[in-house]
Parts: sequence; structure tokens; C-alpha cells
Amino acid sequence: MKESSIDRPFIKSPFLSKIIELFDSLRFKKAHFGAASCFLLTGESGSGKSELAKYYLKNNPVVEQAERTYIPVVHFELKSISTPQEFLRSMLVTIGDPQQGLGARNKGELYERLVRLIKVTGIELLILDEIQVIIERRSAKVVTGIADLFKDLIKDTQLPIVFMGMPWSTYLIDSNQQLRRRIAYRYVIPPYRISQKEYREDYRRLLKLLADAYEISKDIKLEELSMALRFFGATNGNLAITSDLIFDAFMRSKMENKKVDIALLAGVLGDYGIHDDCNPFLLPIEKLELKELIVYSDWHFGNRANKNSIIEAEYAMYGVTSDKKLYAVSGVA
Repeated sequence: MKESSIDRPFIKSPFLSKIIELFDSLRFKKAHFGAASCFLLTGESGSGKSELAKYYLKNNPVVEQAERTYIPVVHFELKSISTPQEFLRSMLVTIGDPQQGLGARNKGELYERLVRLIKVTGIELLILDEIQVIIERRSAKVVTGIADLFKDLIKDTQLPIVFMGMPWSTYLIDSNQQLRRRIAYRYVIPPYRISQKEYREDYRRLLKLLADAYEISKDIKLEELSMALRFFGATNGNLAITSDLIFDAFMRSKMENKKVDIALLAGVLGDYGIHDDCNPFLLPIEKLELKELIVYSDWHFGNRANKNSIIEAEYAMYGVTSDKKLYAVSGVA
């Protein structure tokens, strides 16, 4: 593997493979039946939503045709969208509006320009990522207004939309009855689990595939049970954190000309600021504490916008015996 051309691997779990097939299905229905079936995909931060969208976009790139620029898939990540007008302008810029979202007198003109541009460029699937930002610090009136805009956009373009975001993104979809009716598919990206053997094997498979991708399997077997338990103790099974940890270990091994081993992994966590007394790669196996997601995060709507707040996810706690068996620890983290 050439360090100058490292491409972060995308690991397709059976679940993500199914979601990709559904994306293809939505496009097929639009192209052959004019149907705009939409999709809500939620999951905790680091569960792989954005990486899935980027992977799908990479495999369905823009095509410069003689008569037009054909854009089969658009991945739009919402950042700071406070009004329907801001969303329309940002979308126009993303798709390549020659006027960069400027020159319109009102929201109606922006909307009409977006509808025309979607049809001209032949967009078959729109992936709206991080849609929970519409809810955060927004009034109910703003949330309802943007939800209504999404409903109109689907109706006027027959464009299938994939809405992606944190678990409480469902509130945006459900705030508009007609929008809710158009969401044919709803899926939640399942977390990696460690407490039951059949789920534990999924996490061990992930570790092996990542080790293979970075060509470190010859140095260390990340999928070995004791190592998998240590990884879970360091990451809570979070996909993004697990992937970043292995990537950081790979880079450190190249910089220091060392093999990836348990000491190097402990050093990476130490660089993160994890104290030796809490470092899963330094602790005896029976001192590990594992946290497994059991309740997804949620959103609390206060009486005023600035009183809204995230309700944190809840985790079950597990300890490990010297012979690598798990046992439940009382209490929920």
C-alpha cells in the first residue's frame, strides 16, 4: 500500500449492502415508473451514515454529456439552515446554479429555479444528510416550514429523497402529515454489540476487514476475541471511532517503522489523552468495562428554542472475566 495514495476503506456490512440496494431501487422506480418513494435513515453519530452517502456518490459520479451535465445523485449535507430560503440557495449552489442562488426576488422564484435545475440535470436521487440541524435551535414554525418545502419538492419533481440524520430526525418528518406519508422506508443503522455472540461476530468481522484493508493482518489479529474486547472497550463499538483508531495506528506504525501491536495501540490511545489506568490496551482483561448502546439518543423540545437539548443515549455496562466471558454490571451509563 502506498502511503501517498491511502484511500480510507468503506466496509459494507450486510445491513449497509441492503441500504445501497434500496437506494438503487428508489432510482429505478423513478426512472421507470415515475414514482418518488422516499427514505428515512437514522443512526447515532459515527454509525456510518455520511460515509455511506459518500461511498454511494463516489460510485455514481457526475457525467459531462454533450447536451448537459448529468448528475445522477446529489449528496447535500445540511449545516446551518435556518429558513426555507437558505435551503433553496444552498441547494442551487450545490447542483451548479449559474447564478449561485442569487438574483431571485423571493422564495417562489428560488423554488422554481431549483425545480427546473433538478429536471435539467436529471437528478435521480437526493441524499439530505444531517437533517437534525433543522430541528436544533429552530422554532416549531421554521421546522414546519422546511418540512412543507420538502413535501412540495417531492411532489413537483417526483424526486426520491433520502433523509439522513440523528435518531430524533423523525420529528422533522413527522411534523408534516403529507411528508410523513411519502416516506416509504424507515431504517435505523444498528449499533455494533458485544454482549451476545451472534452480534459480537459482526464487530470482529469489522476489525478483520479494517486490518486487511490497511494490510496489518500479518502483524496482529484484531479480530481475536481478547483484542476485540479491548477495541470495544476503547470505542463502545462506534464504527467511526473504531475506523479512526485503526487508521491512526496504521499511520503511527509507518511513521515509527513499527509493527501494529497492542503496545502501539495503547500508545495511540495515550496520545488521545486516555490515562494508563483507563487504557483498554494496557488493562488486564478482567479490568475492562464495556459500554453497549441500548437506547438511542433523543431530542427534548423546551418551551423556548434555546431550551431545547439532546437526551443522551443510554448504555448497558459489562465486565469481562479472566476467561473472556461477559457479565452485566448493575446500572445504565
